Amino acid sequence: MFFVYFDLANYWIFIALCAAVYVALTTKIQTSMGGKKSMKTIQEEMKEVQVKLMEATKSKDTAASDAVMKRYWDLTGDLMKLQFQLLAVLLVVLFVFMAIFPHFEPGAEDDIRAQLFDDGLAAHCDVLAGDGVFSNCFAISANAAKGGWMADVYLKTQGNETLSRNGTALFVEGGVPEDVWVQASSQSGILDSLMGKKAYHLNVTTSAVNVTRGSTVALFATASPTDLPQGARLEGALNAGTFYYIDLPFAIPLINIRRIIGSYGVFLFAAFLISILYSIGKSIYAKVKLKK
Repeated sequence: MFFVYFDLANYWIFIALCAAVYVALTTKIQTSMGGKKSMKTIQEEMKEVQVKLMEATKSKDTAASDAVMKRYWDLTGDLMKLQFQLLAVLLVVLFVFMAIFPHFEPGAEDDIRAQLFDDGLAAHCDVLAGDGVFSNCFAISANAAKGGWMADVYLKTQGNETLSRNGTALFVEGGVPEDVWVQASSQSGILDSLMGKKAYHLNVTTSAVNVTRGSTVALFATASPTDLPQGARLEGALNAGTFYYIDLPFAIPLINIRRIIGSYGVFLFAAFLISILYSIGKSIYAKVKLKK
């Protein structure tokens, strides 16, 4: 169920507010956990230990070298432990914010949704039962929006947890590849691995890339590995041509992307931009204060 309080025109306000709160919260967490201060202390001691190691090496004092080296590795371990602790907390906060967006993002309420099947039925556009290819037919209405669409497939557990997501571009009587940025996700991160979750990946295709209004298009998906959890299902969604995105005034270097699609991508970009502005503002404030 979607609780939409914003439309496609003003949703950026909600994203910006969430990004600002996220940056403020993560900054506070790092400060309260003593992360930056502790890391700086450890790094300064490591520099001192390196100097002592060089002195011990020059004097050919093996015992001193071994003792200093042991201290250096102890500090390295402390630094890595602190970094992982901070990373774990920050990832939890990030996941909490990510879980909010599906309940507010506009444009999702009119998505065309259907479960995919591997039963060999023509009604589901499935060619062969049990071949690992899950399919279903999706009707494009005669008054559908023209342009670039996204066709997404979600692998969900019996408890409705999303294990993986992937998609492909679909063009309804118009649109160009630059209009659509396909986002994929899978439980394959460090935390997921530690929790014993298997990483599943989806390959998604359609029977046609360019379609006309009033026609039917088939959506196909295969999962890797193929041994899906008991009760798991594949769900397909065509976004009906309405989805949230922002077009930047310039292409992002390296990845050459100008259009950012979906709450997640816009949120991460906004958080990155706000954190940079915060760091610049903080630096300017410190310099002005120092001059006074």
